[in-house]
Amino acid sequence: MTVELAVRRPVDTTTRYEGVFARHQLCCAKALDRERRCTCTPSYYGKVWDPALGRYRVTERRPGVLEAKAMRDDLLRQVRDGTVSEPERKAEKEEEPESPTFAAGHTEFIAQCKAGVARTKKGKRYTPKSIKSLDSGLKRVPSEIRERLMSAVTRGELQKMVDGFIREGLSSERIATIVNAVRSLYRWAIKRDLVNENPAAPVDIPVDEVEGAHRIATPGEFADLLDAIPAEDALAWAIAGYATARHQEIEALDWEEVDFEEDALLLAGDDGARKSEAARRVVPMVRQLRVRMHAEWERQGRPRSGPIFKPKRADNKSGTADLNAVLRRITKKWEDLGMVPINFQDSRHTAATWLDHAGVSPKVSSVIMGHKAPKLKQHPEAAPITLKRYTHVLEGEIERAGRQLEAFLTEREAEEREAPVEQAVAA
Repeated sequence: MTVELAVRRPVDTTTRYEGVFARHQLCCAKALDRERRCTCTPSYYGKVWDPALGRYRVTERRPGVLEAKAMRDDLLRQVRDGTVSEPERKAEKEEEPESPTFAAGHTEFIAQCKAGVARTKKGKRYTPKSIKSLDSGLKRVPSEIRERLMSAVTRGELQKMVDGFIREGLSSERIATIVNAVRSLYRWAIKRDLVNENPAAPVDIPVDEVEGAHRIATPGEFADLLDAIPAEDALAWAIAGYATARHQEIEALDWEEVDFEEDALLLAGDDGARKSEAARRVVPMVRQLRVRMHAEWERQGRPRSGPIFKPKRADNKSGTADLNAVLRRITKKWEDLGMVPINFQDSRHTAATWLDHAGVSPKVSSVIMGHKAPKLKQHPEAAPITLKRYTHVLEGEIERAGRQLEAFLTEREAEEREAPVEQAVAA
């Protein structure tokens, strides 16, 4: 019992009333794990931000939440009128938690992420890509917030930050990345007793009305787009559209992960390119992709290994091509040709659409897309890139899906490309 109490700490949680918090007792289950259900009778107190002091003012604790709310309302009026009494100031100072500045917390959090100390909600290490995203999102927080103590940052200030991003024209996806980075930072800080609450948790994130409307290409249209650009560039879109690869999976793809004998690709074999464990997958290589892949392999001298997409600039230290630069260049070329461009993400959505129209089951499609990996525990080391092994796990469904998709693409491409010729003859 003594050992258990030694690791218990007071825990504060939010209530239904703004600025009113519950303080749980040391005997409460939350004192060991704040995710547990409360097993005590908590006391309540209120907090009000005082801009003049640059910190919160805190009321005394009360047994009832409504009483604490009333005290908080009185304190709010006093702060607005500038009539807060000195005893209350003393009580606040005792309640004020020790906290680093937002900028200092950001630096330490990212350092612990890289060291594998700070982890995700599921207890897993953050991937290099995730750490880069967290760091980028936290750097985007305005300086007036970054210079403040983490415990002094309020929900209202973060919501105003979001409002400012909306006025700047940032996409809802980018705003969500920033807010989620702040949430992750505070979740890490709460577990280390640096702050008592996560002010980013209730912040509203906008959803753009246009989001969800992706550019979906038909098989014939997609083939025409690829034929209009250099073959070595077109291969990147072919891997996204015909093999469901994500942007980072294309960049990291190595010739070791291409199997022409089994007509298969291993995607997300590299840790840095892996969005999740489910992303590591073997996908069938349909004829439309195999022809382009084999031609590039021949052009590069039949390499056994090495990145498929090599950097064009000598000063590129990543070892892989910058597909964002390729995307910008090819998008302009398509526009100059009067064609409607398509990006890698929309090519992936197009792939999902084709799988559906080809009659591939949702379960199998989810595996090919990297959204789900059934029986992953039986197949954790998928390094040998043979479709036979993968087929054994999924009982032939992946192989059949490849045949279904190839038949659908071949039929639709032929229909779309013959139609203009027939119309011209009829005219």
